[in-house]
Amino acid sequence: MFSWEHDFKSHRVDGRVTGSLGALYARLHEMKPVLAYKPEVMQEPGRFREWQAEVKTKLEELLRMPSEEQPQPNPVRLSSEARDGYHLEKWEFYPDRYSAVPVLILRPDGLTRPAPGVFCLPGSAQPKEMLVGEPMPDNPNCCNYKFPERNAQALHCVKRGYIAAAFDNPGTAEVAELGNSTTQTNDAVRVKLVEGYLEAGMTYVGVSVFQKMQFLQWFKRQKDVDSSRLAVMGHSLGTGAALALALLCDEFKALVFNDFLCDGRLRYCAITEYENARGNGNWHHVPGIWNYFAFPDLLAALAPKYLALNEGGAEAWLDKVRASYERAGAADKLIISAYPKFAKTPPMHGTVPLYGLTQEMLYEEWCHVDVPDHSFRQEPSMRLLEVAFA
Repeated sequence: MFSWEHDFKSHRVDGRVTGSLGALYARLHEMKPVLAYKPEVMQEPGRFREWQAEVKTKLEELLRMPSEEQPQPNPVRLSSEARDGYHLEKWEFYPDRYSAVPVLILRPDGLTRPAPGVFCLPGSAQPKEMLVGEPMPDNPNCCNYKFPERNAQALHCVKRGYIAAAFDNPGTAEVAELGNSTTQTNDAVRVKLVEGYLEAGMTYVGVSVFQKMQFLQWFKRQKDVDSSRLAVMGHSLGTGAALALALLCDEFKALVFNDFLCDGRLRYCAITEYENARGNGNWHHVPGIWNYFAFPDLLAALAPKYLALNEGGAEAWLDKVRASYERAGAADKLIISAYPKFAKTPPMHGTVPLYGLTQEMLYEEWCHVDVPDHSFRQEPSMRLLEVAFA
């Protein structure tokens, strides 16, 4: 059992720590991200827009997206099937000269004018078929997913008259080398994939964002898509790529962020009480990002775009986003929702402790996360899109 007091806290007069992880904690405690949102600085005329531009430039650099200078073929439709009030289409697109990436598109029947378009990004290994409300692929890796009705993001959208595109996360479901694993996806292979990306100068999130950006250039030109009304939504792992897309692409007017809001560096520091040291899957890694900003800062930089934060988070981190939207005169474009379990629980105000928490303490006491109920939230998501697309 590890603890701050016993394993990581310095007991030396000079304040130094012998253990490497303890020394890293000390370094991270003192880190001051260069591009963090600072409300007092943003009062200077023009500073907010300058800061937004700096954040976008640095984020694009850190994502280390692949480059593709050669024109690629247009996407190809592989099938089209009628459903109740819409058509389910399977396409593949070609973001670079190496890849053929499948995507599912739901189109409402009977459109008389171009409709809003929504990109839907799933949680970790959830297949795109779940997002469109279809049966899981015939593979032992794609089974046992919770809340299939809730997590059908794209289906919720098409039923409201929107054109929805549903993707797999890289290295999962149809775009995975699944092998004979009987779990959600072969995570060992995904780890190898991410290691290859990193050593080649790319990141997992960056590749995901790059692919969607390439697809967007074709999607927004479709005659039945209203390119002035586009949104992107992500659940769990998909929130990282969705946030980057919303920030980097002017075409997206709204973002649905379906996870609790977290500062990754501060979460890493806070959780010092545990039985075994372990980190998140390496597909989350964007090297160097903690030196510049965290998710609360990136979401603050979105203002005044429409934004739904669907599963709460620590008040100190949510307050940063609220302050940004208020400064931009866009408080009415921000929807923050809590897990149903914590809807009537008073928030924990103040700064999240830098050490001494278990994961359960951080999640439940400070961030009000109901882990077993983690799923896509239809009501606030659709409410935001209805306003954004009005």
